[in-house]
Amino acid sequence: MSSTFLEVDGIRNEAEAVVWSINAAVQRNRVYQSYDRRDEFRADWMRMLRAEAQRYRLPDPPMSDSQHYRIIPSISDRLSAAFGASLIGGRLRFGTSQKALNLYLKYLWQLGDIGAPPHCPVDRIVLDALDIDEAWTKCDDENRYMTWIGAIRRKAGTLSVAEWENDVWLRAVAG
Repeated sequence: MSSTFLEVDGIRNEAEAVVWSINAAVQRNRVYQSYDRRDEFRADWMRMLRAEAQRYRLPDPPMSDSQHYRIIPSISDRLSAAFGASLIGGRLRFGTSQKALNLYLKYLWQLGDIGAPPHCPVDRIVLDALDIDEAWTKCDDENRYMTWIGAIRRKAGTLSVAEWENDVWLRAVAG
């Protein structure tokens, strides 16, 4: 599948997608209290993303919104339990977890490995497009996140959440 999104980000395969998903989730985001176990933390995070993504590869039925929504805090909670001493506030925040998972799924979708995911990566570009002045990097409130997803759905109209976000992202990058 040819994708402007993949070309802009320089992603050619799943291995690059999983690495970049985590990089993008932590890049302008204070996550680490200590870098002592950073490589182990990232390796476990990659394993979790890959394992969870298998659920989206099944052809029928597609992943529901509520099923997807439960995966995000599950990743945060498992990584926080294992690496809390290395994380700011002892926790991988919900906003950081959703960014990595949703971006990874977006890459897999654009690579043609899965269908359109139920949500999209909520980040500064998306929040700006919604005229919401909040920081996804500081969000650890699942209800706040679902409010953002609801706002995206209203704004997207007939497009899926994933299609709307992809159009918004491409326009933002094109400047």
